[in-house]
This record gives sequence, C-alpha cells and structure tokens, in this order.
Amino acid sequence: MEELQTLEFYWLKYEVSAIEELIQNSDGIDSFVFSYYFPKSANSVKLLQLVAYAHMVNKAHPKGVFSKTYDILSVYENQAETISGPVILSNNILSLQQMEALINKPEKPDYLIFIPHLDKDKHIYYRIRGYHTPAELEFAAQRMAVFADPPPEQTNPSPPAT
Repeated sequence: MEELQTLEFYWLKYEVSAIEELIQNSDGIDSFVFSYYFPKSANSVKLLQLVAYAHMVNKAHPKGVFSKTYDILSVYENQAETISGPVILSNNILSLQQMEALINKPEKPDYLIFIPHLDKDKHIYYRIRGYHTPAELEFAAQRMAVFADPPPEQTNPSPPAT
C-alpha cells in the first residue's frame, strides 16, 4: 500500500492587540493577507504557520501595496491538523470589515484562533474564532456573579444624598 505524503498545519493564535496595532499603523488598510510561514526549527516535524500582512490602498499607493512589516501568528497549544495531498497552498485574505467584525464584538476577544481546514477544492483555509484568556474568562464570571440574585446593595453618593 502506498503511503500518502502529509503536511502538518498548526492551529494559530493572533492577539487582538496586534491586529489593532496593524490596523492603526497601516494607512489605507483594506485587507489582511495571510501567507504561509515555515519557521526555522531543529524539530523533525515540519509544521506550517502563517504571517499576516496589511494590504493598503492610499494616496502614495493608489494601486495597493503590502505592509513591509508583518505579524507571525503564534502556535496555539501545539494543536495541529495533518492533511494529505493534494493540497493547494495560497494566501488567505480577510477584508478589514471581516476582521473588524471578528474583533469588535460586545464581549471583545483577547485573541483569534485560526484552525486549518481543507475545502472541497483542495485549498487550505482557516476557520477563525474569538477567545478570551482564562484569566479574562474568570474575571468575566466574577463580574457577572456580582450582578446575580439577590441584587447588590445600592451605594449612597458622598456627600450623603439621604
């Protein structure tokens, strides 16, 4: 039986603070472009990551340009997907509006998790979910407990109103 070649793709973590910084420092950003990144490693297991660039259209670059700086998405809890070929590797793109919809929610996430997936056309794309750090989740639970039944005592402004 023939052994199939496989590639390993990490689950990746992208901090919302880094996303906001890239937006703030990229004049005319219209989209995020995610390219594959193969890190230098002595590890015999070769896993692919992503880098994130800003694509910008502005007065200096009316036809568009990619940012010279990029973010390397970090590995999330050493989770990975093993995918066998055929596989087509190409850039993944999210519009600025799509990214803002992911990060500007009422319960704003601390980071986004990118989970690799092979679509029916053999392209790798990523499912993206927003998450909070465990400490933030614990804080949110404590904050909600304050407003649970019974209702909290009312404060009295100082100087006393009553």
